[in-house]
Amino acid sequence: KQWYQRRVAITAGEDVTMHAKIMSENMSWDGEKTIIITCSFTPGSCSLTAYKLTPTGYDWGRQNKDTSNNPHGYLPSHYEKVQMLLSDRFLGFFMVPAESSWNYNFMGVRHSSSMKYDLELATPKEFYHELHRPSHFLNFSSLESVDADYEDKFA
Repeated sequence: KQWYQRRVAITAGEDVTMHAKIMSENMSWDGEKTIIITCSFTPGSCSLTAYKLTPTGYDWGRQNKDTSNNPHGYLPSHYEKVQMLLSDRFLGFFMVPAESSWNYNFMGVRHSSSMKYDLELATPKEFYHELHRPSHFLNFSSLESVDADYEDKFA
């Protein structure tokens, strides 16, 4: 999530909270090497920005229970911008949910931070793949099953 002020992208309180909670559940993660990456889409370009939590941001995020757009106590000093290097020399991999669907954008409110799921190494399905939109295709099948009288305009 991005909020823009004077063309400077900043991370949202929700991102700080989620990142801090994930870090607190994975104590082996190094806070100096763990970052939040935001992506901004503007006409004709895409911008990536990296942030790391400050110690006060980590403490605030772990304890924050306010899920509103403007959580109490949230400050821009809870994170700091860090340098990010993009290179074709470093290869990585994708970890996707074993059920194959990762995009909850078309499924209503089905995603939850307390969800349990297994991960596997695989290439993620594309954004508009049919696995992400099961109700979309059910709507088409229900249209075909409607019993109605149609006038044949070519008869």
